[in-house]
Amino acid sequence: MGLSGTCFNESEYIVHQPYRGLYVAYHARRVVYTGRSRYQKIDIIDNEAYGLMLFLNNNLQHTQFDSEIFNRALTGPVLARRPRRVLVLGGGSGQTVKSLLRARSVESVTVVELDEEVVEACKRHIPGVREAMEDPRTRIIIGDAFRFVREDEGCYDALVADLTEELLDEFTAFEAVYRFAAERCGGLCSAYIGSTAPQTGGPERVRRHLEAARRYFAECSVRKVFIPSFGSVHAFLRGWG
Repeated sequence: MGLSGTCFNESEYIVHQPYRGLYVAYHARRVVYTGRSRYQKIDIIDNEAYGLMLFLNNNLQHTQFDSEIFNRALTGPVLARRPRRVLVLGGGSGQTVKSLLRARSVESVTVVELDEEVVEACKRHIPGVREAMEDPRTRIIIGDAFRFVREDEGCYDALVADLTEELLDEFTAFEAVYRFAAERCGGLCSAYIGSTAPQTGGPERVRRHLEAARRYFAECSVRKVFIPSFGSVHAFLRGWG
């Protein structure tokens, strides 16, 4: 990505373009890990403001500083119902699993993550992830989440969808996720559905997700939460009943 005329050394920064006309630069005080899997570029850096940060294809996924804000917004709605068996789609960073395993009611967490190298990088370099992913209550399945919900015959008490932003506009695939949650996950679902910024198509995305979820749940709601490290408001959908 060319940034001619900038006043900093690009090799010390991860630069992301969330939408046309805006670039966000994250300084790497220390590069903890960098690599490329068959699916994406993976970077973990140590940043002065936010601590350890995980990026996939330069898109921020997790920070040490405010991960709890994201985690509470995503897992709080299902944990309030005290589920025993939770299915997580995505979540290779391990943060969703860490949050779920703190709840006394949770007996098992099944994680379906496409990219095994994301899991391994986070286990090696982000505190607490190895313990969560290797906890006896955790089962990790490496595979496509959308294919999983089409083929799996298991039953769970809740579903948490923690998928990357480029998948959030796959509305047909997400309808299958909501159907699976309604039929096989106790009618309880919490899903991250991305930025609400108009420049990213946020309002339309929220509308489409609500439209899909309402076909399968008696009640649906969207909570909007400001995530400091993301620099914008992000949306989380809850479906139940």
